[in-house]
Amino acid sequence: MASQGARATTGSICSSETEKATHTFQISGYSQHCGLGVAKYICSTRFTIGGHEWRIRYYPDGANEECKDYVAVHLEPMSQLTKVRLVYDFKLRNQATSQLSYTSISSSSAEFTADGPPTCGTDEFIEKNELEKSRYLWDDCLEIECDVTVIKESRLREIAIRPYTFHVQVPPSDLSDHLSVLFSSGQEADFTFTVQEETFRAHRLALEMRSPVFKELFRQQPRDQRTACTSSIKIEDMEPAVFKALLHFIYTDKLQDQDGHKNEEMAKNLFAAADKYAMARLKLLCGNILSKGLTVQSVTDTLALADKHRCKELKDACIQFTISSKRRMADVLSSEGYRKLKAACPAVALEMLEKSEMFKAAIINQVPEGGRPAQVNGEGSACADHDEVSGNSDSRGESPSASPVLHWVTSSLALICEKGWCLPTTESSTEVSI
Repeated sequence: MASQGARATTGSICSSETEKATHTFQISGYSQHCGLGVAKYICSTRFTIGGHEWRIRYYPDGANEECKDYVAVHLEPMSQLTKVRLVYDFKLRNQATSQLSYTSISSSSAEFTADGPPTCGTDEFIEKNELEKSRYLWDDCLEIECDVTVIKESRLREIAIRPYTFHVQVPPSDLSDHLSVLFSSGQEADFTFTVQEETFRAHRLALEMRSPVFKELFRQQPRDQRTACTSSIKIEDMEPAVFKALLHFIYTDKLQDQDGHKNEEMAKNLFAAADKYAMARLKLLCGNILSKGLTVQSVTDTLALADKHRCKELKDACIQFTISSKRRMADVLSSEGYRKLKAACPAVALEMLEKSEMFKAAIINQVPEGGRPAQVNGEGSACADHDEVSGNSDSRGESPSASPVLHWVTSSLALICEKGWCLPTTESSTEVSI
């Protein structure tokens, strides 16, 4: 029998390189583009992905006679191609909410060659009747998002084959789980809180590490009570469920699970508690939840809450949510909540005004040619003269109260001039980051 030598082991791997990008195409004045004609389209600007230029075609009246009741969208290569493979995904943005809530309408793959079809896409993107009733169309504006992944040439390379080895698997950290058990059991607790009729046992060291307010509270206790195992403090201004959730966060750095409306209500209460006990991360965590649930009905109350508890991030999110859509802004301005906001927090209401495009447009329309800036306490102001702003008509003979928005602008401008407020103008996002 012939002797057997060592067996050689070799290996190789085939991988494909990809390049991904997203292009957003906003159709402003949707109704004005309707009636352009079947197979007529408008185009986005060019964008580059995978070393090639592309653009989006939008067909408001359909790409052909068979699909004239549908809006069509196509992706068109604009550079010289030999062969390109890609995956594309067309989406519509729900513009009635502040969240980036997208619905995918068309997703597919394609291959472009020099002698192949000039575009790829869908002729039945969405039926026009359905689109016009949906929240994708907001303020006569439509926003199409196209995700494109260009698949480049596959690469083949050799790899070293190593003998199988066994590794010890390390589980994720369970420190917060142990601390949660420590809190719920009350084992070795050295402090007691009384909230209404309920008591909560806690560990002084844990609270001091997490909150400078608790640390100072314990420091102010009489010396004989600091060492006592039965020290107790009564909490007057908080519900038991909220205080329990606060302690749960102190021990675990996590919020208790809540659903729907209860989650937002708890977030509001914890937001105030976080401000009281100087817990910045908890404050932003609650602000993030509130910013994701903003509506026309809730935004003014949330804005007042953010101002009361000095949270610039949540305040900016509320303002950006309001001013990002003309229709939404008009709805907010006509609400009872906004009337209360003006009375309780006039400076915040005016800050929202100053950051809006309507404010800038109203100033331009209300100040006559050659008009002078207002003088407040001897200094120039960013707004027009009080008398000029609140006059009975503008240069076009229109009444300042021709619309709720214009009436709001003119009355608020008068208040700015009267009070001499100078408000900051900074960019803001629609979601609180943690």
